[in-house]
Amino acid sequence: MGKTLFVGECYRQLSQVRTNYDVFKFLKKLGDEFCFERFAVLFLPDQNSTELSSHMIVSNWPPELIRAYDEMKLLVNSPIVAELRRSLAPLEWELETVNKERTPEEIQNSVSLFKDFSMLGGVYFPTYDALGRRGAVSFAGQRGKLDPDELATLHLLALYTYNQVSEVADAVSEPNDQLTPRERECIYWSSEGKTNNEIGVILSISENTVSSYMISAAKKLGALNRAHAIALAIRAGIVS
Repeated sequence: MGKTLFVGECYRQLSQVRTNYDVFKFLKKLGDEFCFERFAVLFLPDQNSTELSSHMIVSNWPPELIRAYDEMKLLVNSPIVAELRRSLAPLEWELETVNKERTPEEIQNSVSLFKDFSMLGGVYFPTYDALGRRGAVSFAGQRGKLDPDELATLHLLALYTYNQVSEVADAVSEPNDQLTPRERECIYWSSEGKTNNEIGVILSISENTVSSYMISAAKKLGALNRAHAIALAIRAGIVS
């Protein structure tokens, strides 16, 4: 199939997605086409973020990798995330060189972790949707760098994929009926500017429990991040 026909077919498939699982299946096929074993769609972490897990939207990264990544706080000084915040250009990376700005301990932890899961290199495509919400689509594995045509093709498809993920999230209906009372309380206090720790004190629950409620509420609302969850909750009349 020629490049134009391939891109056109991908656009056709993406235009038909209705759920994040549809996106998952599409990205699995796309990754296979370009010999990448791993993929992810995520919203861009802000400078105060410490956990990658809460930013993943669609991903086939091993849960053990994400859990270990968060436990070692590798998001905090991530050179990839720093570059994604700075630029909208595609970012290709190789495991042996991408971590050079980390501390020696972070380099050892990061290289060892990603080697264990055969993620030796890949590419991130910075993205944004119609409302300006920033994110990224990534592919990773053991293959070498993309050639210019491959990079351009994947870049186009990454932008469209993120837009479709955003539309899926915004299409969630009647979220108020889906949220538990605790989830609504956590969303409310979060909209008042309270941190997870402060919400935990108010509701007499642990900070981790608050985090779990917020993640669950965001998923039910189809939100891309905490701020998006609050905005959707306000729009739906859950909080005012």
